[in-house]
Amino acid sequence: MVLENHFSEKFTTAQVASGVASTIFGAGIVTLPRSAGEAIGTPDVWMSLLFGGTICIALGIVCAKLCQRYPGLTFYDYSSQVTGKLIGSVLTICFVIYCLLVATYELRMNAEVVRHYLLQRTPIEFTTFCFMLISVYLVLGGLNPIVRLLELLLPVTTIVLFVVMLLGYRNFELENLRPLLSEGISPVLKGLHSTATPFIGFETILFFTAFMRTSRDASKAVVVGIAIPIMIYLCTLLIVIGTLSVQAVKTLTWPTIEVIRSIEFPGAFFTNFEILFITVWVIEMFTTFVVFYFLASLGMNQLFRTPIKYFHYGFFPVVYFLSFYPSNLDEAFQLGDIVGYLAMVFAGAIPLILLIISYLKDGSRVEK
Repeated sequence: MVLENHFSEKFTTAQVASGVASTIFGAGIVTLPRSAGEAIGTPDVWMSLLFGGTICIALGIVCAKLCQRYPGLTFYDYSSQVTGKLIGSVLTICFVIYCLLVATYELRMNAEVVRHYLLQRTPIEFTTFCFMLISVYLVLGGLNPIVRLLELLLPVTTIVLFVVMLLGYRNFELENLRPLLSEGISPVLKGLHSTATPFIGFETILFFTAFMRTSRDASKAVVVGIAIPIMIYLCTLLIVIGTLSVQAVKTLTWPTIEVIRSIEFPGAFFTNFEILFITVWVIEMFTTFVVFYFLASLGMNQLFRTPIKYFHYGFFPVVYFLSFYPSNLDEAFQLGDIVGYLAMVFAGAIPLILLIISYLKDGSRVEK
């Protein structure tokens, strides 16, 4: 089913690439150095990031190739064509739950950082409620305004994130990144889960492709969309690890922000760089949240053929209260680990299996 009722125009390759990149940016940029440092334990975390990013690019291409075999259809549509209506419906429900969990995790991480660094005296329940109100307001407009906003914000946020991180070079120590492969390649491979998890969001190509002007460019869009976060994450890891060392990073909750707080630029008229960073980061959290929230509603809309706005409203209390289910920050991080494992299934295993089944069932189908 082509979703003409929800979308008024097709997206360009650049818009889809911006959408993928903006969806990837999220909690990972502030949690990646700590989680990767704990998992790997050596200065080689940047190598693991490159490996993880490369794997995600390969999986992104698999997702794009799958979509190209079913032009004009989203994952919710063609999953039923490939596996049958029953299994397709189960996959739709599971993917909706996955989207809700991603949205819940991003919402909680945003609330925790805002409370810790910006609004210490403001109840977390209030900041979360306001964040969701603004998000749902955008979601109600449909995917077109969402993608337009992602395209508008990505250049600004990317430049700001890159510049702010580069300002931390003054405290950078190259020795903190040495020695290379001191314990061999095994720690690098062991940390692939922690370095690949921050790339959650590239699976949105499973939906964006259906609304592209030229779906054959989906692979190009997803590669560019993943490459941009790889560069930002790589810069972040190098600066944070090079400034603090791996051992210090493992002891900090938000090492990225702590590095930015330590920036001192002689003669600068602006010194609170962490405020600038957090502001931009909240914007990226917002974009990630609205995309996954919308996709969750879209799945239920296509499954039950009910107006999508009902699910936009209905998921509001669900996501809001789920975000407070973790009783503390450690449990919130555990939720992030769960989301990471689910991403391996929904962004990796399932698209690959569907693509194989599709070729076996209809190998002559033309990709467009």
